[in-house]
Amino acid sequence: LGGLDRVILGTAAVETPEIVAEIDETHPGSVVVSLDAKDGEVVVSGWTEGTGLDPAEAAARYEELGTGAILFTNVDVEGQLDGIDREAVASVVEAVDIPVIASGGVATVEDVIDLKEAGAAAVVVGTALYEGEFTLREAQDAADEI
Repeated sequence: LGGLDRVILGTAAVETPEIVAEIDETHPGSVVVSLDAKDGEVVVSGWTEGTGLDPAEAAARYEELGTGAILFTNVDVEGQLDGIDREAVASVVEAVDIPVIASGGVATVEDVIDLKEAGAAAVVVGTALYEGEFTLREAQDAADEI
């Protein structure tokens, strides 16, 4: 990974979990596993195929293999500006001792605060910023107060 600090693996990590351990051998903690969940199940291949894996259990499995962080996206709420699924994020956070980056459904600064309070190390905000629901500065200021 010369020159790179992190690599994000999604479908590849789910379909070939040993790749996480292989990369971790030479670049410890550099893998971020992206887990996308729909209806409480990890999905792959552009959210089109269910895996039968529980997101929290999958996160714990990847932590054991050496991943340095989990990027957890709740596809059920992604891009809709309808709010987050705090419980889904909290279950992943509680399953691991590595950082969890939460993504999906953030519509308000309060959603950012809720995710931070649920234990997310970072929050991905896309549509809400693009649509002007709040500014990055407002979100950062609110998160910094926690």
